[in-house]
Amino acid sequence: MICSSRFSIRIADIYFDEPKPSSVDVDILRYNQTAAPVRGAVCTPFPTLLIDLSLSPDQLLANMKRDCREKIRRAEKDEAAGNLIYEFSTTGDHEMLTRFGNHFDRCAAVKALPHVSRERLSILARHRALDISFVSDPSGEILAAQASVLTPRRVRGLYAAASFRFTADQSRRSFIGRANRYLYWRDLLRFRESGAEVFDFGGFYIGNSDHEKVQINQFKSSFGGKLQTEFNCEECVTLKGRLARWAIQQRNSWAWRRHRHHTLARVHEHTHGNTNESTVPTSL
Repeated sequence: MICSSRFSIRIADIYFDEPKPSSVDVDILRYNQTAAPVRGAVCTPFPTLLIDLSLSPDQLLANMKRDCREKIRRAEKDEAAGNLIYEFSTTGDHEMLTRFGNHFDRCAAVKALPHVSRERLSILARHRALDISFVSDPSGEILAAQASVLTPRRVRGLYAAASFRFTADQSRRSFIGRANRYLYWRDLLRFRESGAEVFDFGGFYIGNSDHEKVQINQFKSSFGGKLQTEFNCEECVTLKGRLARWAIQQRNSWAWRRHRHHTLARVHEHTHGNTNESTVPTSL
């Protein structure tokens, strides 16, 4: 369980069917990805894609789509030639947090999406529950990065972003696409070696109307895995918690309307001659 506070609201996050404490002094209990809805809480279905890390590396590769395997193998040669550099941290290193946040925010700005929650990253880091990884080129430019939540049995993707939208060069985009897949591959191997049993991609879009989310699904599915529906639940323990939840709902509604406005604007731009949409989907 990870406890935090925001604007005097005390919050406890419970992950993956972790037992609920007998007593906890908080305003809101958040159950992240439980197997079944929690009685008395507001619950939302959460589909996600899970990778079984008990499999051998050869089995993990065999479960991937052929194109994904080939790009990973090419990226291994890129790394051997000194053209890719893989880094990671599980210690909450401030420099790594800053580099990740700057990279993610830069990518998010291109799509008019919210910036990374540096406060959330810091809270996870303080609890030794944060993993950050990068793949960079020799100049130090981050090509792809991922932040994940660490628990003893499961690692769950939290934020991910790749930098292909900053170039129109197709060769460079392909290189970044290989780097992005290689990042996930190196992470999977490392999580497996650490004793984790499952890697969770952190969500899976159920639908077909949002083309970009469909592309992200295709990227995730290229690694294999099993689709599973879990539940995110919120239990308001106090009146303050209920009022805070109402305020958050209002804020999220405003943010959704703003995002929809920007999305429609991008669709309009695309239909009027923008041909630079990437063929390398990622989580951002």
